[in-house]
Amino acid sequence: MTDLEYYGDSSKHGEYQYTLLTDLITDYMMSRDSDDYTSNVPRHKVLYQAKRALRELYSDIASSIKAIELDLSPTLNVILPPDFVKYVRISWLDPNGHLHPMAMDNGISTADEYLQDNEYGILFDNDGYVLEGDKSKSLSENDRSSMGSYDILHDGYTPNKDNSNTYPNGKFKVDTSEGLIKFNSTAEYKSIVLEYISDGLYERPDAEADTTLKIHKFAETAVLDYIYYHLIKNRRNTPANEKMRARKEYYNSKRQAKRRITPLTKENLLQVFKSDSKFIK
Repeated sequence: MTDLEYYGDSSKHGEYQYTLLTDLITDYMMSRDSDDYTSNVPRHKVLYQAKRALRELYSDIASSIKAIELDLSPTLNVILPPDFVKYVRISWLDPNGHLHPMAMDNGISTADEYLQDNEYGILFDNDGYVLEGDKSKSLSENDRSSMGSYDILHDGYTPNKDNSNTYPNGKFKVDTSEGLIKFNSTAEYKSIVLEYISDGLYERPDAEADTTLKIHKFAETAVLDYIYYHLIKNRRNTPANEKMRARKEYYNSKRQAKRRITPLTKENLLQVFKSDSKFIK
């Protein structure tokens, strides 16, 4: 690829730092000798372990951080992306394009609402299952008008307490059971920017299967060591000392990949310590 081809095609920008998973699998298959403990393992089993390695390494060391922008719906909920592993930062975007990071608040209720009669008995449908309320309406316009300007905080909530200095940009809670991020009314009618770690395995439906998956080049050795170790660790004909050696090799290459991809520098430490005692602004 020439410089002209690289700079002229936006899809190629930054691609050189990654290796396709299919290429890694081919390298692994070609590097095996006849006396290798995995010499007879078929390609589909190697691919299976390679995908597991990709998932583990992406969430642990080679984090693929994605960012999406969404307009918050009246229900104050945002659906988690299909490849979501964990969030890095959640903010709302002002008209000038500036991000305002929000704070996690476990006090936002995500409990199931059981419907009850006037005697507080639980209501059931015709099939005998509990009737539940619509949690998406828990912070509807009518509910918020009855709350006034205060937020719902079920743990130690004091109506007269001013939380604006602690949470000036609003609050949210990630509800993994429902696949939603739930916001308080501070974020109403705002554009939400979700920065999150992907598992590295999600593909668009129009993508060719397994041909778009990639891993950082610094993690290549860790992927290969993961494949080898997990292919032999449950095999009876593999000596225990070889399993121990393979396990040690994998964890060493994993630690080395983490140091190379996310190095710990003096500048990073100073930045963390400097902002450690400050509120989110």
